[in-house]
Amino acid sequence: MESGRAEKLRQKIIADAEAEAGKIVEEGRARAGKIKSDTDAEVARIASEFAQKAKAQAAEYIRRQISLRELEARKAILAEKGNLIDEVFSKALEELSQRDRKGGYALTRKLLLGAIEVGDEEIILSPEDKSSLGGSFVEDLNKELVKAGKRGEVKVAADTRDISGGFILRRGRAETNGSFNTLLATLRDEMETEVAEILFGGGGKGA
Repeated sequence: MESGRAEKLRQKIIADAEAEAGKIVEEGRARAGKIKSDTDAEVARIASEFAQKAKAQAAEYIRRQISLRELEARKAILAEKGNLIDEVFSKALEELSQRDRKGGYALTRKLLLGAIEVGDEEIILSPEDKSSLGGSFVEDLNKELVKAGKRGEVKVAADTRDISGGFILRRGRAETNGSFNTLLATLRDEMETEVAEILFGGGGKGA
């Protein structure tokens, strides 16, 4: 009798333990399912955030690349416009020098008469002009200087300068630059905008 009751109690304990174990397993599965669900949701959220960031970064990269290309294009255009303007003034300098030589250095003579202050200065020329400019040029120049009340003692210097026409006037250590290079450089400062408008229209060099 006692043994029968003990067996029933043992069976009940085992059944209760199995039931509790089953309950624990089910609760564990439920928690695991929730954790997985929560994890999946977090992973999805993180993935979405990274995708949005990547999209924004890609858009910013593309924008920067477009801006960079546009800047490079503008720089290239400005450089080409600058080259064309350089060519215009370079051709003008060449033409001015040729005209002066063909015209017996009339422009050089005119500039010298305006630049000479005393009348005993040295005239520094380019190698080409020194070899082609005749002695009568200096003689006539000195006569004009005497008429203007100045000394008529100017002479062509023994040394030369790398200039494209015109002269460097020297008295002692002081020099006056009357070269066509300097003349055209000054004119360029004054005329570059006008030249650019002629070449490129209303947009000018900076367009």
